[in-house]
Parts: sequence; structure tokens; C-alpha cells
Amino acid sequence: MKRTSILLFCILFFSVVHAEKNEKPISISPALYKKFKKTETLISNKSYQQAEQKLKTMLTSVKQGSYEQAIVLRSLSSVYALKEQYKKAAEALSRCLNLKVLPESQEQQGLQNLGQLYMATEQYAKAIKTIEPWVAKNPKKIDAQINALIANAYAQLKRYRKALPYIKKAIAAAKKPEESWYQLNLALYYELDNYSSAATLLKQLVRRYPDKKTYWSQLSSVYQQLKQYKKAVSIKRLAYKNGFIATEKELLELVNLYLYIGSPYKAAKLLKDEIDKKRISSSSKNWETLANAWTMAKEFDAAVNALERASKLNAKGSLYQQLGQIHVEQEKWQQAINALNKAISKGGLKQTGSTYILLGMSYYELNNIKQAKKSFLNAAKYSKNKKAAHQWLEYIKGTKS
Repeated sequence: MKRTSILLFCILFFSVVHAEKNEKPISISPALYKKFKKTETLISNKSYQQAEQKLKTMLTSVKQGSYEQAIVLRSLSSVYALKEQYKKAAEALSRCLNLKVLPESQEQQGLQNLGQLYMATEQYAKAIKTIEPWVAKNPKKIDAQINALIANAYAQLKRYRKALPYIKKAIAAAKKPEESWYQLNLALYYELDNYSSAATLLKQLVRRYPDKKTYWSQLSSVYQQLKQYKKAVSIKRLAYKNGFIATEKELLELVNLYLYIGSPYKAAKLLKDEIDKKRISSSSKNWETLANAWTMAKEFDAAVNALERASKLNAKGSLYQQLGQIHVEQEKWQQAINALNKAISKGGLKQTGSTYILLGMSYYELNNIKQAKKSFLNAAKYSKNKKAAHQWLEYIKGTKS
């Protein structure tokens, strides 16, 4: 989690930092002060390697355990940070703080900076262990960035319940919260299975970032998780109007949601429009879905047209059998005969006997007794349809010669 913002830690204390009013002033030798000034010049010129060497040399000349050693280590930490060597920066600053010689204000600033360095080097447990004492002593200084840092550390350690209040505080405290904070907040809700709160947050994100497809998609998914399917459809419909739903998979998901909530007409209209636009493929499966949607919407003529398209594209006869069934229900006997014969010809039927029964009925209604008998005799060859077939044959025998 290395960020360039780590360079803004305010740890560049190369000149003497004055103690606060209630702290005892601490001074350094004039000779060391001059060396610091030269080091500052090197840093200003971005001569970081030379600055590092000078500070390392200075470490050999200062008294062990002294304030002077501490500020040299702190300055060395700053140089490492500028060189983006954050692990070395953390090690140097940790050595500095362990000396326990800095004034209170400088020590507290150092703890804050060390916590950030540990975060940058993915040492999350150390980050929390370092920053929490600072938080306890500086409750009024905790800003949005610090809250976000702690939240990230806890999240990385999978301590999601501990992370949640910190990221919520970060968002609440900032005038313009970072989008990544919202994303962390959302991720924590997911991890805690708090989908209701996730939905509330996603509604805010949709309003704040209306051009970001991912939030529309996630909000619809969360509503489905909450079994609030009508809300899920409403969000997907808005996303569709905004151009965020364009792939075949996404469009078919919306079609299926319409069907699920009992809006077959909307499902059929959307599916037909998108097939016409060629954003949904003209496949047998999609035409069959369209036929089913039109059937549920009681738009039978449209259902027949769709099923005819589906049947032509399908290697098996099952769709022609389904088409024949619709024609029988509408008493369109010749169309039923045409479709059912195609179904039998194509084969691959799960209920061939039932298909012959429907075919026999259709022939009978058109007074084609010969073909009707033939169809019922074929149906009688299937055990499940044998009884019905013989009943029809007996009925024909008793009514027509």
C-alpha cells in the first residue's frame, strides 16, 4: 500500500524543532546544527544519496542514546522516505523513538508518522500497535486521514468490525471523502453480510458518482441479495437507460429479472428490441425465451412467431412440439399439424407419444380420420400414452366411420 503521499508526513525536521510551552527546551551543538543545514541544502537539491551518507557519518559522531542521535535518525528516516525506501525509513524512525529522548510533541508526531510508514510497508499489526497509543493521547488531533489509515490496517488484518467505525468516522469528518474510503466502507459491509447498510451506501455512491457503472450494478445485486427484486429491477432499468447495461449477459439478466417479478411483457419487449439491435444473439435459446415471455404476457401471435424462429434454429423437435401445443390451444388445427409433424420429423422428443396424441386430435378436428387413427396408433406404442390413445380410437370408432 505504498503511496506518494507518504512524502508529506511532515517528518522533515532537519532544523531544531522548538519545544512546546510546557516542554523543556532541548538544544544541539553548533557543529551539528551546521551539518544539518548542509544536509537540508542537499535535500533541497534532491541529492538524497549524499544527504544519506552525511547523516550516516553524523550518526558515528553523536553520543549514543542522546537527543542528537534521535534527531539524526529521524532525519535519516525522512531521507529514506524521500527515496521511497519506506522499510528503511520505518526502521530508522523506530530506532529514534525507542531512545525515548524526544520532547512529547515530537514523540507523538513520530508515532503518527511511524504508523503511516508501517502501513506503507504492509506491516499492519505494527501500524495499529504504533498508532493506537497516539490516538489515545491525541483524540482531538485525529483527522479523516488517520481514521482511514487505522480502518485500512484493521481491514488488512481481517478485523472488519474494528475497521468499520474508523472508516465511517473518516468519511463523516472529511469535506470531500476519498472514493477509496467509500469503497472500503462498502467492502466491510459485504464482509459483515450487512447488505441493508450496503444498499444505503450504494445509493449514496450512485448519487455521488452517477457515471460509474459498477455502483449501479452492485446496488442491483445487493437488492437481489435482500430479495427486494422490484428495487433491483428498478435500478437495472435506470442503468439500462443510462447506457450501463449493454452486453448480452447483462441484458439477459434484466430480461430474467423482469420475468421473475412477473413483468413478462416488459421482458419480451426488451428482449425483442435487443435481438433486433443485434446486442442479443438471434439464437434458438433466446427466441425460445422470447416465446415464453410473450406466452406469459398472453401475446400468443407474437409467441408463435418467436417460437417458429426458435424451432428453425433448433436441431431437436421439442420447440416444434411446443409450437404445436400453442396452435392446439388456439384451435389452429392445420398450423398445429404442420408444427407437430416437423417435431416428429426432427426427433429428439422427450414425449413423442404425447406429440402423436396432439397430432391425432388435430387431424380429427379437420375430419381427417385416416391420419387421426394412424397418429393414435403410433401414440399407443408408448406406455404412458397407450390408454389415452385407445380411448381416442374407441371414440372415433363410435362416432365416425
